[in-house]
Amino acid sequence: MPQLRLELLGRFRVSLDGTPITTFESNKVRALLAYLAVESQRPHPRETLATLLWPDWPDRAALSNLRYALSDLRKVIGDRTAEPPFLLISREAIQFNTESDHLLDVAQFIELTSPGNGDGIGSLEQAVSLYQGEFLEGFSVSEAAPFEDWSRLKREQLQRVHLQALHKLAAALEVCGELERALPYARRQIE
Repeated sequence: MPQLRLELLGRFRVSLDGTPITTFESNKVRALLAYLAVESQRPHPRETLATLLWPDWPDRAALSNLRYALSDLRKVIGDRTAEPPFLLISREAIQFNTESDHLLDVAQFIELTSPGNGDGIGSLEQAVSLYQGEFLEGFSVSEAAPFEDWSRLKREQLQRVHLQALHKLAAALEVCGELERALPYARRQIE
């Protein structure tokens, strides 16, 4: 069973069984994957996805573009042969399959920093190490203002969580008397 790895904290990187995927047809195909993976908790109506990426296009043309983008995405990530598939697709909606064999750095980061998990030094260190840069750093999709708005909001949310994790980690290490270990985390928080 192939494993899909999505790294969205920092530069956009995707790999399948350790092999980087670089053959996406466009940034809109990459954006579709990023959005579906991060917002995997529910199915997304096709019309919503079409408007997200082609807001200024007539509905029929936007839906047609979505079909082509989805076809390219499925081909590039090997969705048709993955068992279970990475994408759950119906005539009405599309959803990223959280039961598929995948790793998403954003989901791991959120889990490691969530209340209950994100209080231990080990969990916080793991979370901070996953944060390789801002969400979708340097990535943009021209003529897709709704996607850009979503990614900017997600970037700000994750940045706040990162700063809180750095603060908690530095404070926990200080309490333990490990000032040398706390110092780099405090510096990163200031940066």
